[in-house]
Amino acid sequence: MEILRGKPVVDRIDKELKLISCNIGTPMLVVYLIGADEASVIYSRSKIRKGEKIGVKVVTREFPLGTPTEQIVGHLCEDAADPDVHGIMIERPLSIGVDIQDLIVHIPPSKDVEGLHPENYGLLGMGVPRFIPPTPLGALLLMQHYRVRTEGKEIVVVGRSPNVGRPLAALLSQKAPWGNATVTTVHTRTQDISVHTRRADIIITAVGIPRLIRGEMIKKGAVLIDLGINPVEDGIVGDVDLGSVSEVAGAATPTPGGTGPVTVSSMFLNLYRATILAGSSDIEFTDEIIGTVYGYSGG
Repeated sequence: MEILRGKPVVDRIDKELKLISCNIGTPMLVVYLIGADEASVIYSRSKIRKGEKIGVKVVTREFPLGTPTEQIVGHLCEDAADPDVHGIMIERPLSIGVDIQDLIVHIPPSKDVEGLHPENYGLLGMGVPRFIPPTPLGALLLMQHYRVRTEGKEIVVVGRSPNVGRPLAALLSQKAPWGNATVTTVHTRTQDISVHTRRADIIITAVGIPRLIRGEMIKKGAVLIDLGINPVEDGIVGDVDLGSVSEVAGAATPTPGGTGPVTVSSMFLNLYRATILAGSSDIEFTDEIIGTVYGYSGG
């Protein structure tokens, strides 16, 4: 079984961003932490470190539990109007009582680096995405890097979340170099997901259940893209039981070391795209896998 590690993909994205940064200056990302739990704080710090590495200014705005939504919206509107802010994202999970939709609509679509504003969601569904949500974008880039062919393939997406499963299913079925697949979405109400996974050429998991997918649930040679990150007693594992599938699968991403780092780099890729679009410049991404998704015009 081939191990599809994320680092080579991250290196490609980061190299491209460093080249672009010479022409666009220092992008600014504002990260909202609302009643943040420990995991969210860790994710936020990792973005700050990543930003420092690739030349991005990352600002965090922290709000304690119980902060009124109106107060958060006020800050969002200020950042929305600030020309020095190029991207805004809201770290999840949110505290109880805060509805993500009540906040996202106050982020300008042009600064919505998570691709979740209704306008951006609609553009993605029409096949002309402004921003692809970072986790699906990372999955597409990883498959492009390892030349995982999707055209004509049977793909099963495990999970239907609005920021991962749903956009992935829409993207993979589109008429595009990274699409043209027949896509089935399975979820918690699917009676027997193994009925579907056993016929899949590619399985992409984003359901958050540790080691859900086992060897007996897949067909010989299947490719497994594991987007799950699940804390367990002995560390972090994915939605795929890597040991169980190793004798059956053709290729799989590990957890950790697989799709997680690519997701973070993909969010910064969206930030750079937002900065380029805001400047109305003719700067283009020249790396082949990035350009395949976001308008490559090279040879």
